[in-house]
Amino acid sequence: MKARSKVLMRMSAWILALGIVVYSAAQSLPPQVIEANVPLSIFDTRSNLDILASEILAKSRVPLAHPNGQLPSAPKAADRVYLPLIVRSPAPVTTEEWTQHAHDAQRTSYTPQVVPPPWRWKWAWNGPDASGRISAGKTGLPRNSQPVTGEGRVYIAAGSRGVFALNDANGAVVWNRTLGGNINSTPAYDAQTSAVFVLASNGTLYKLDATTGNTLAQFATGASSSLPLPPAIANDRVFISMGTQVYALNKFTLTRVWAYEAGSPVHTPPAYSPSRDRVIAVSQDLYVHAINNNNGVRVWRVKPTVRNGGDPGAANSTLAEVAKGWPVIAEVHGYVLVKYRLDWEALWGIWSPWPGDNATMRNMLQANPAYQALFVLDLDDGTVPFIANVGHGGYGDGGYLPMGPQPVVKRFSNGQEVAYVVIRGSPCDVSPCDGRADSHFGELLLDNTTVSGYQAGDVRFMRNTFFPSDEQVYISMADDMILGGHWAYGQALQITDRAASKGTSSNPITTIDLPHIASADNHAAFNSNHYFGDYLCSEGCARVYPPGFFIYYTSASVWDQYWTEYATWVVSNNTIYYVSGDGALVALETGNPTGRAGETLVATYPGTSLRTQMVTVPSLSIQESNEVVPYTRAYLYVGQIRTVEGMLKFVFNNGLAVYLGFENPHQGAFKVRILKKHWDNFDAPPETIYRVGQRVRVTGLIEWYQGDPVIYVSDPSQIK
Repeated sequence: MKARSKVLMRMSAWILALGIVVYSAAQSLPPQVIEANVPLSIFDTRSNLDILASEILAKSRVPLAHPNGQLPSAPKAADRVYLPLIVRSPAPVTTEEWTQHAHDAQRTSYTPQVVPPPWRWKWAWNGPDASGRISAGKTGLPRNSQPVTGEGRVYIAAGSRGVFALNDANGAVVWNRTLGGNINSTPAYDAQTSAVFVLASNGTLYKLDATTGNTLAQFATGASSSLPLPPAIANDRVFISMGTQVYALNKFTLTRVWAYEAGSPVHTPPAYSPSRDRVIAVSQDLYVHAINNNNGVRVWRVKPTVRNGGDPGAANSTLAEVAKGWPVIAEVHGYVLVKYRLDWEALWGIWSPWPGDNATMRNMLQANPAYQALFVLDLDDGTVPFIANVGHGGYGDGGYLPMGPQPVVKRFSNGQEVAYVVIRGSPCDVSPCDGRADSHFGELLLDNTTVSGYQAGDVRFMRNTFFPSDEQVYISMADDMILGGHWAYGQALQITDRAASKGTSSNPITTIDLPHIASADNHAAFNSNHYFGDYLCSEGCARVYPPGFFIYYTSASVWDQYWTEYATWVVSNNTIYYVSGDGALVALETGNPTGRAGETLVATYPGTSLRTQMVTVPSLSIQESNEVVPYTRAYLYVGQIRTVEGMLKFVFNNGLAVYLGFENPHQGAFKVRILKKHWDNFDAPPETIYRVGQRVRVTGLIEWYQGDPVIYVSDPSQIK
């Protein structure tokens, strides 16, 4: 110990004696950080200090960048100042695991781990067979279901099928457990106890042996919920939301440490702030609760939105929901970010499209508080320090817009912290440019200093693969890779330039394409690598994406039959996991995408100019019958031509299709869609011909649409 102390003292003295100075204009530069690419063990000997000194001297001759991204001119001698020098050894390479929902108890959805491209297909579960067709026994997965890893296994919630543990090497099932209710919440793995914590819809938290799946302990709350409410693990505790309460449990024994009463059903999972030792959750009445983790006592409770709790539906601008979202902690700044679900018409409420500058966004959101969708709250007192310039969006159709993507919080190696979100603003990436076409990836600033010229709440535009505002992708991040999950495909990008001069609508943050994933594609010959190097497409190539991997070798809309809603990416244990919109779990790893295991390939994925190619869609084998089917049994006749009868309870035109619904809301029941291209076949707008309360018979091919049976009507003769 004494010898090492002497070495460290000698090291400090040596660095000071070097007299290394880094000069700059006194008003502009922070303390200079120099990355010393040497291991910590170099400090063990005096001779190695000479090596370190040489490297620092070499690096100190590199011109320093101004925070605005410009290189300063050489300062005059009178302007030179001595700046403190920080020598930082690079972090050791570690295996980073995604062990709970949104990666950590702060729910940041960010990991510093990188799986370097190119990637190759590793395995798939609950997806395609060896020929790329839909595998036998396939089902959908619960919404928000993310894979988590630990001990060489992947754990995933599967609703009524319980929870699965898969072999991370090949995707084989290690064990499967069904418990006392559906498993709709992402499990949490804990290395210290070698256990998987699983919350069931019956309100019971189960602690399972990670190796066998056997139940080690359980805690019954006495309440129940079908919502995804994944547990959070921090230190010696596991936190859960259920009923009107938030619980802190001892993770070793599952005994209760405290229970907090919210006074309203808690509709989000808890998030945890270690710096404040505070638990955050949001209740159905839209209140955000901060709980002292020491004793379970309320620290503060605020409702930042002017709306009240309730289903906002198509056009109720007084109501909002938090269900199926989660609080996100920005620990460096001491903030929590909370997203609310607004009504469908809020897509167009104040702009169509949104403006392209932050000042206009902020002024209009301040004047129209009912349209604020994302709130930033101070963890200390619940106050709102600034307006976040993030517009409303999600994914849905027919007047229904479910909860949209949640923020990602990234902490940089220099201590800075920003959020990555889906923003709205013009110009659009496609034409016509309106409220359905103005969404982009964006960087949300949380202070006035991280990027010169921007203030807290401002957003910076990013280049990305296009997606509509009512089909916003859910995002996660791995270092500088930003990953988006759409219901038909997954996009992967790498941020290459986020200088302060970037980020405007006309000069966005620069990204390059990494391999994308298409759920269903057959535009070229099938291959067992599941890789197309020219491009990807879906829906008969009506949509075209950069090259990458396909899951199913078909042009069919697999996601409509197995509707899991949005897709999600997870990066863990040197593997990329992708859960598609139909519930397939795909694993990718570094390697040659077209070669055999063990082969390597050095390649880059620059932006690609893509073309559209139409392909022939195989004809369906259909059956026809004169039988009249009640709408409640239409799902039994998918793939057949039938006449379906029922009373209309929902009629809506969303600009793309007219919906005739037999339940209100129409989600989860049979419906009719009349696409815009067929409206001229009717004597009047279809929504004026068919009215709520009418009993109708609809004849046509019954198909799947977002998990529900549907008949597409192109001619009025189909409806009696």
